[in-house]
Amino acid sequence: MLRLLAGGLILFGSAGFSFKLCQEMRQRMRHIEQMQEIFRLFQSEVAYSRASFPEVCMAVSDRIAEPFRTVMKEIYAQVMEKSGVRFPEIWRTKMGQCLENMPLKEEERNIFLEFGNRIGFIDWETQAGMIEKSREQLEELYVKSKSSMENKEKMITSIGILGGLMLVIILI
Repeated sequence: MLRLLAGGLILFGSAGFSFKLCQEMRQRMRHIEQMQEIFRLFQSEVAYSRASFPEVCMAVSDRIAEPFRTVMKEIYAQVMEKSGVRFPEIWRTKMGQCLENMPLKEEERNIFLEFGNRIGFIDWETQAGMIEKSREQLEELYVKSKSSMENKEKMITSIGILGGLMLVIILI
């Protein structure tokens, strides 16, 4: 009876672990979608309002989800303090802290962090082009990840359950 209970717990634990890995992959995709939406909003704000980037961050902050909402407001506040720190450095620092605990790959994280260095041109058309370039890079990564994610989810779930079942058979 005790072995049967242990076997059930092992099977339950291995299945739970595989489901958790799949959940992290889906969460990563949601974060990439949020980042793309931020770039779309930036692009429309720059094109239509032609505001400075700190102001764009503030305007966009009300239309995006957490944790990005708070970070955008913090970026705006720090720039308005006129502490002498340039916008790209503030962007990299604040976004680095925000993205730190997200399940993103390094390449995805770098596109978003390097964005601060790509903007700041006087010409709003150039800024809009740079935003579009960053959004397209994220889009490419998203499409690649999305196509492989579905297969990976099936494989991870199968391996998790079958691995747990094999371990139960070996131990019982």
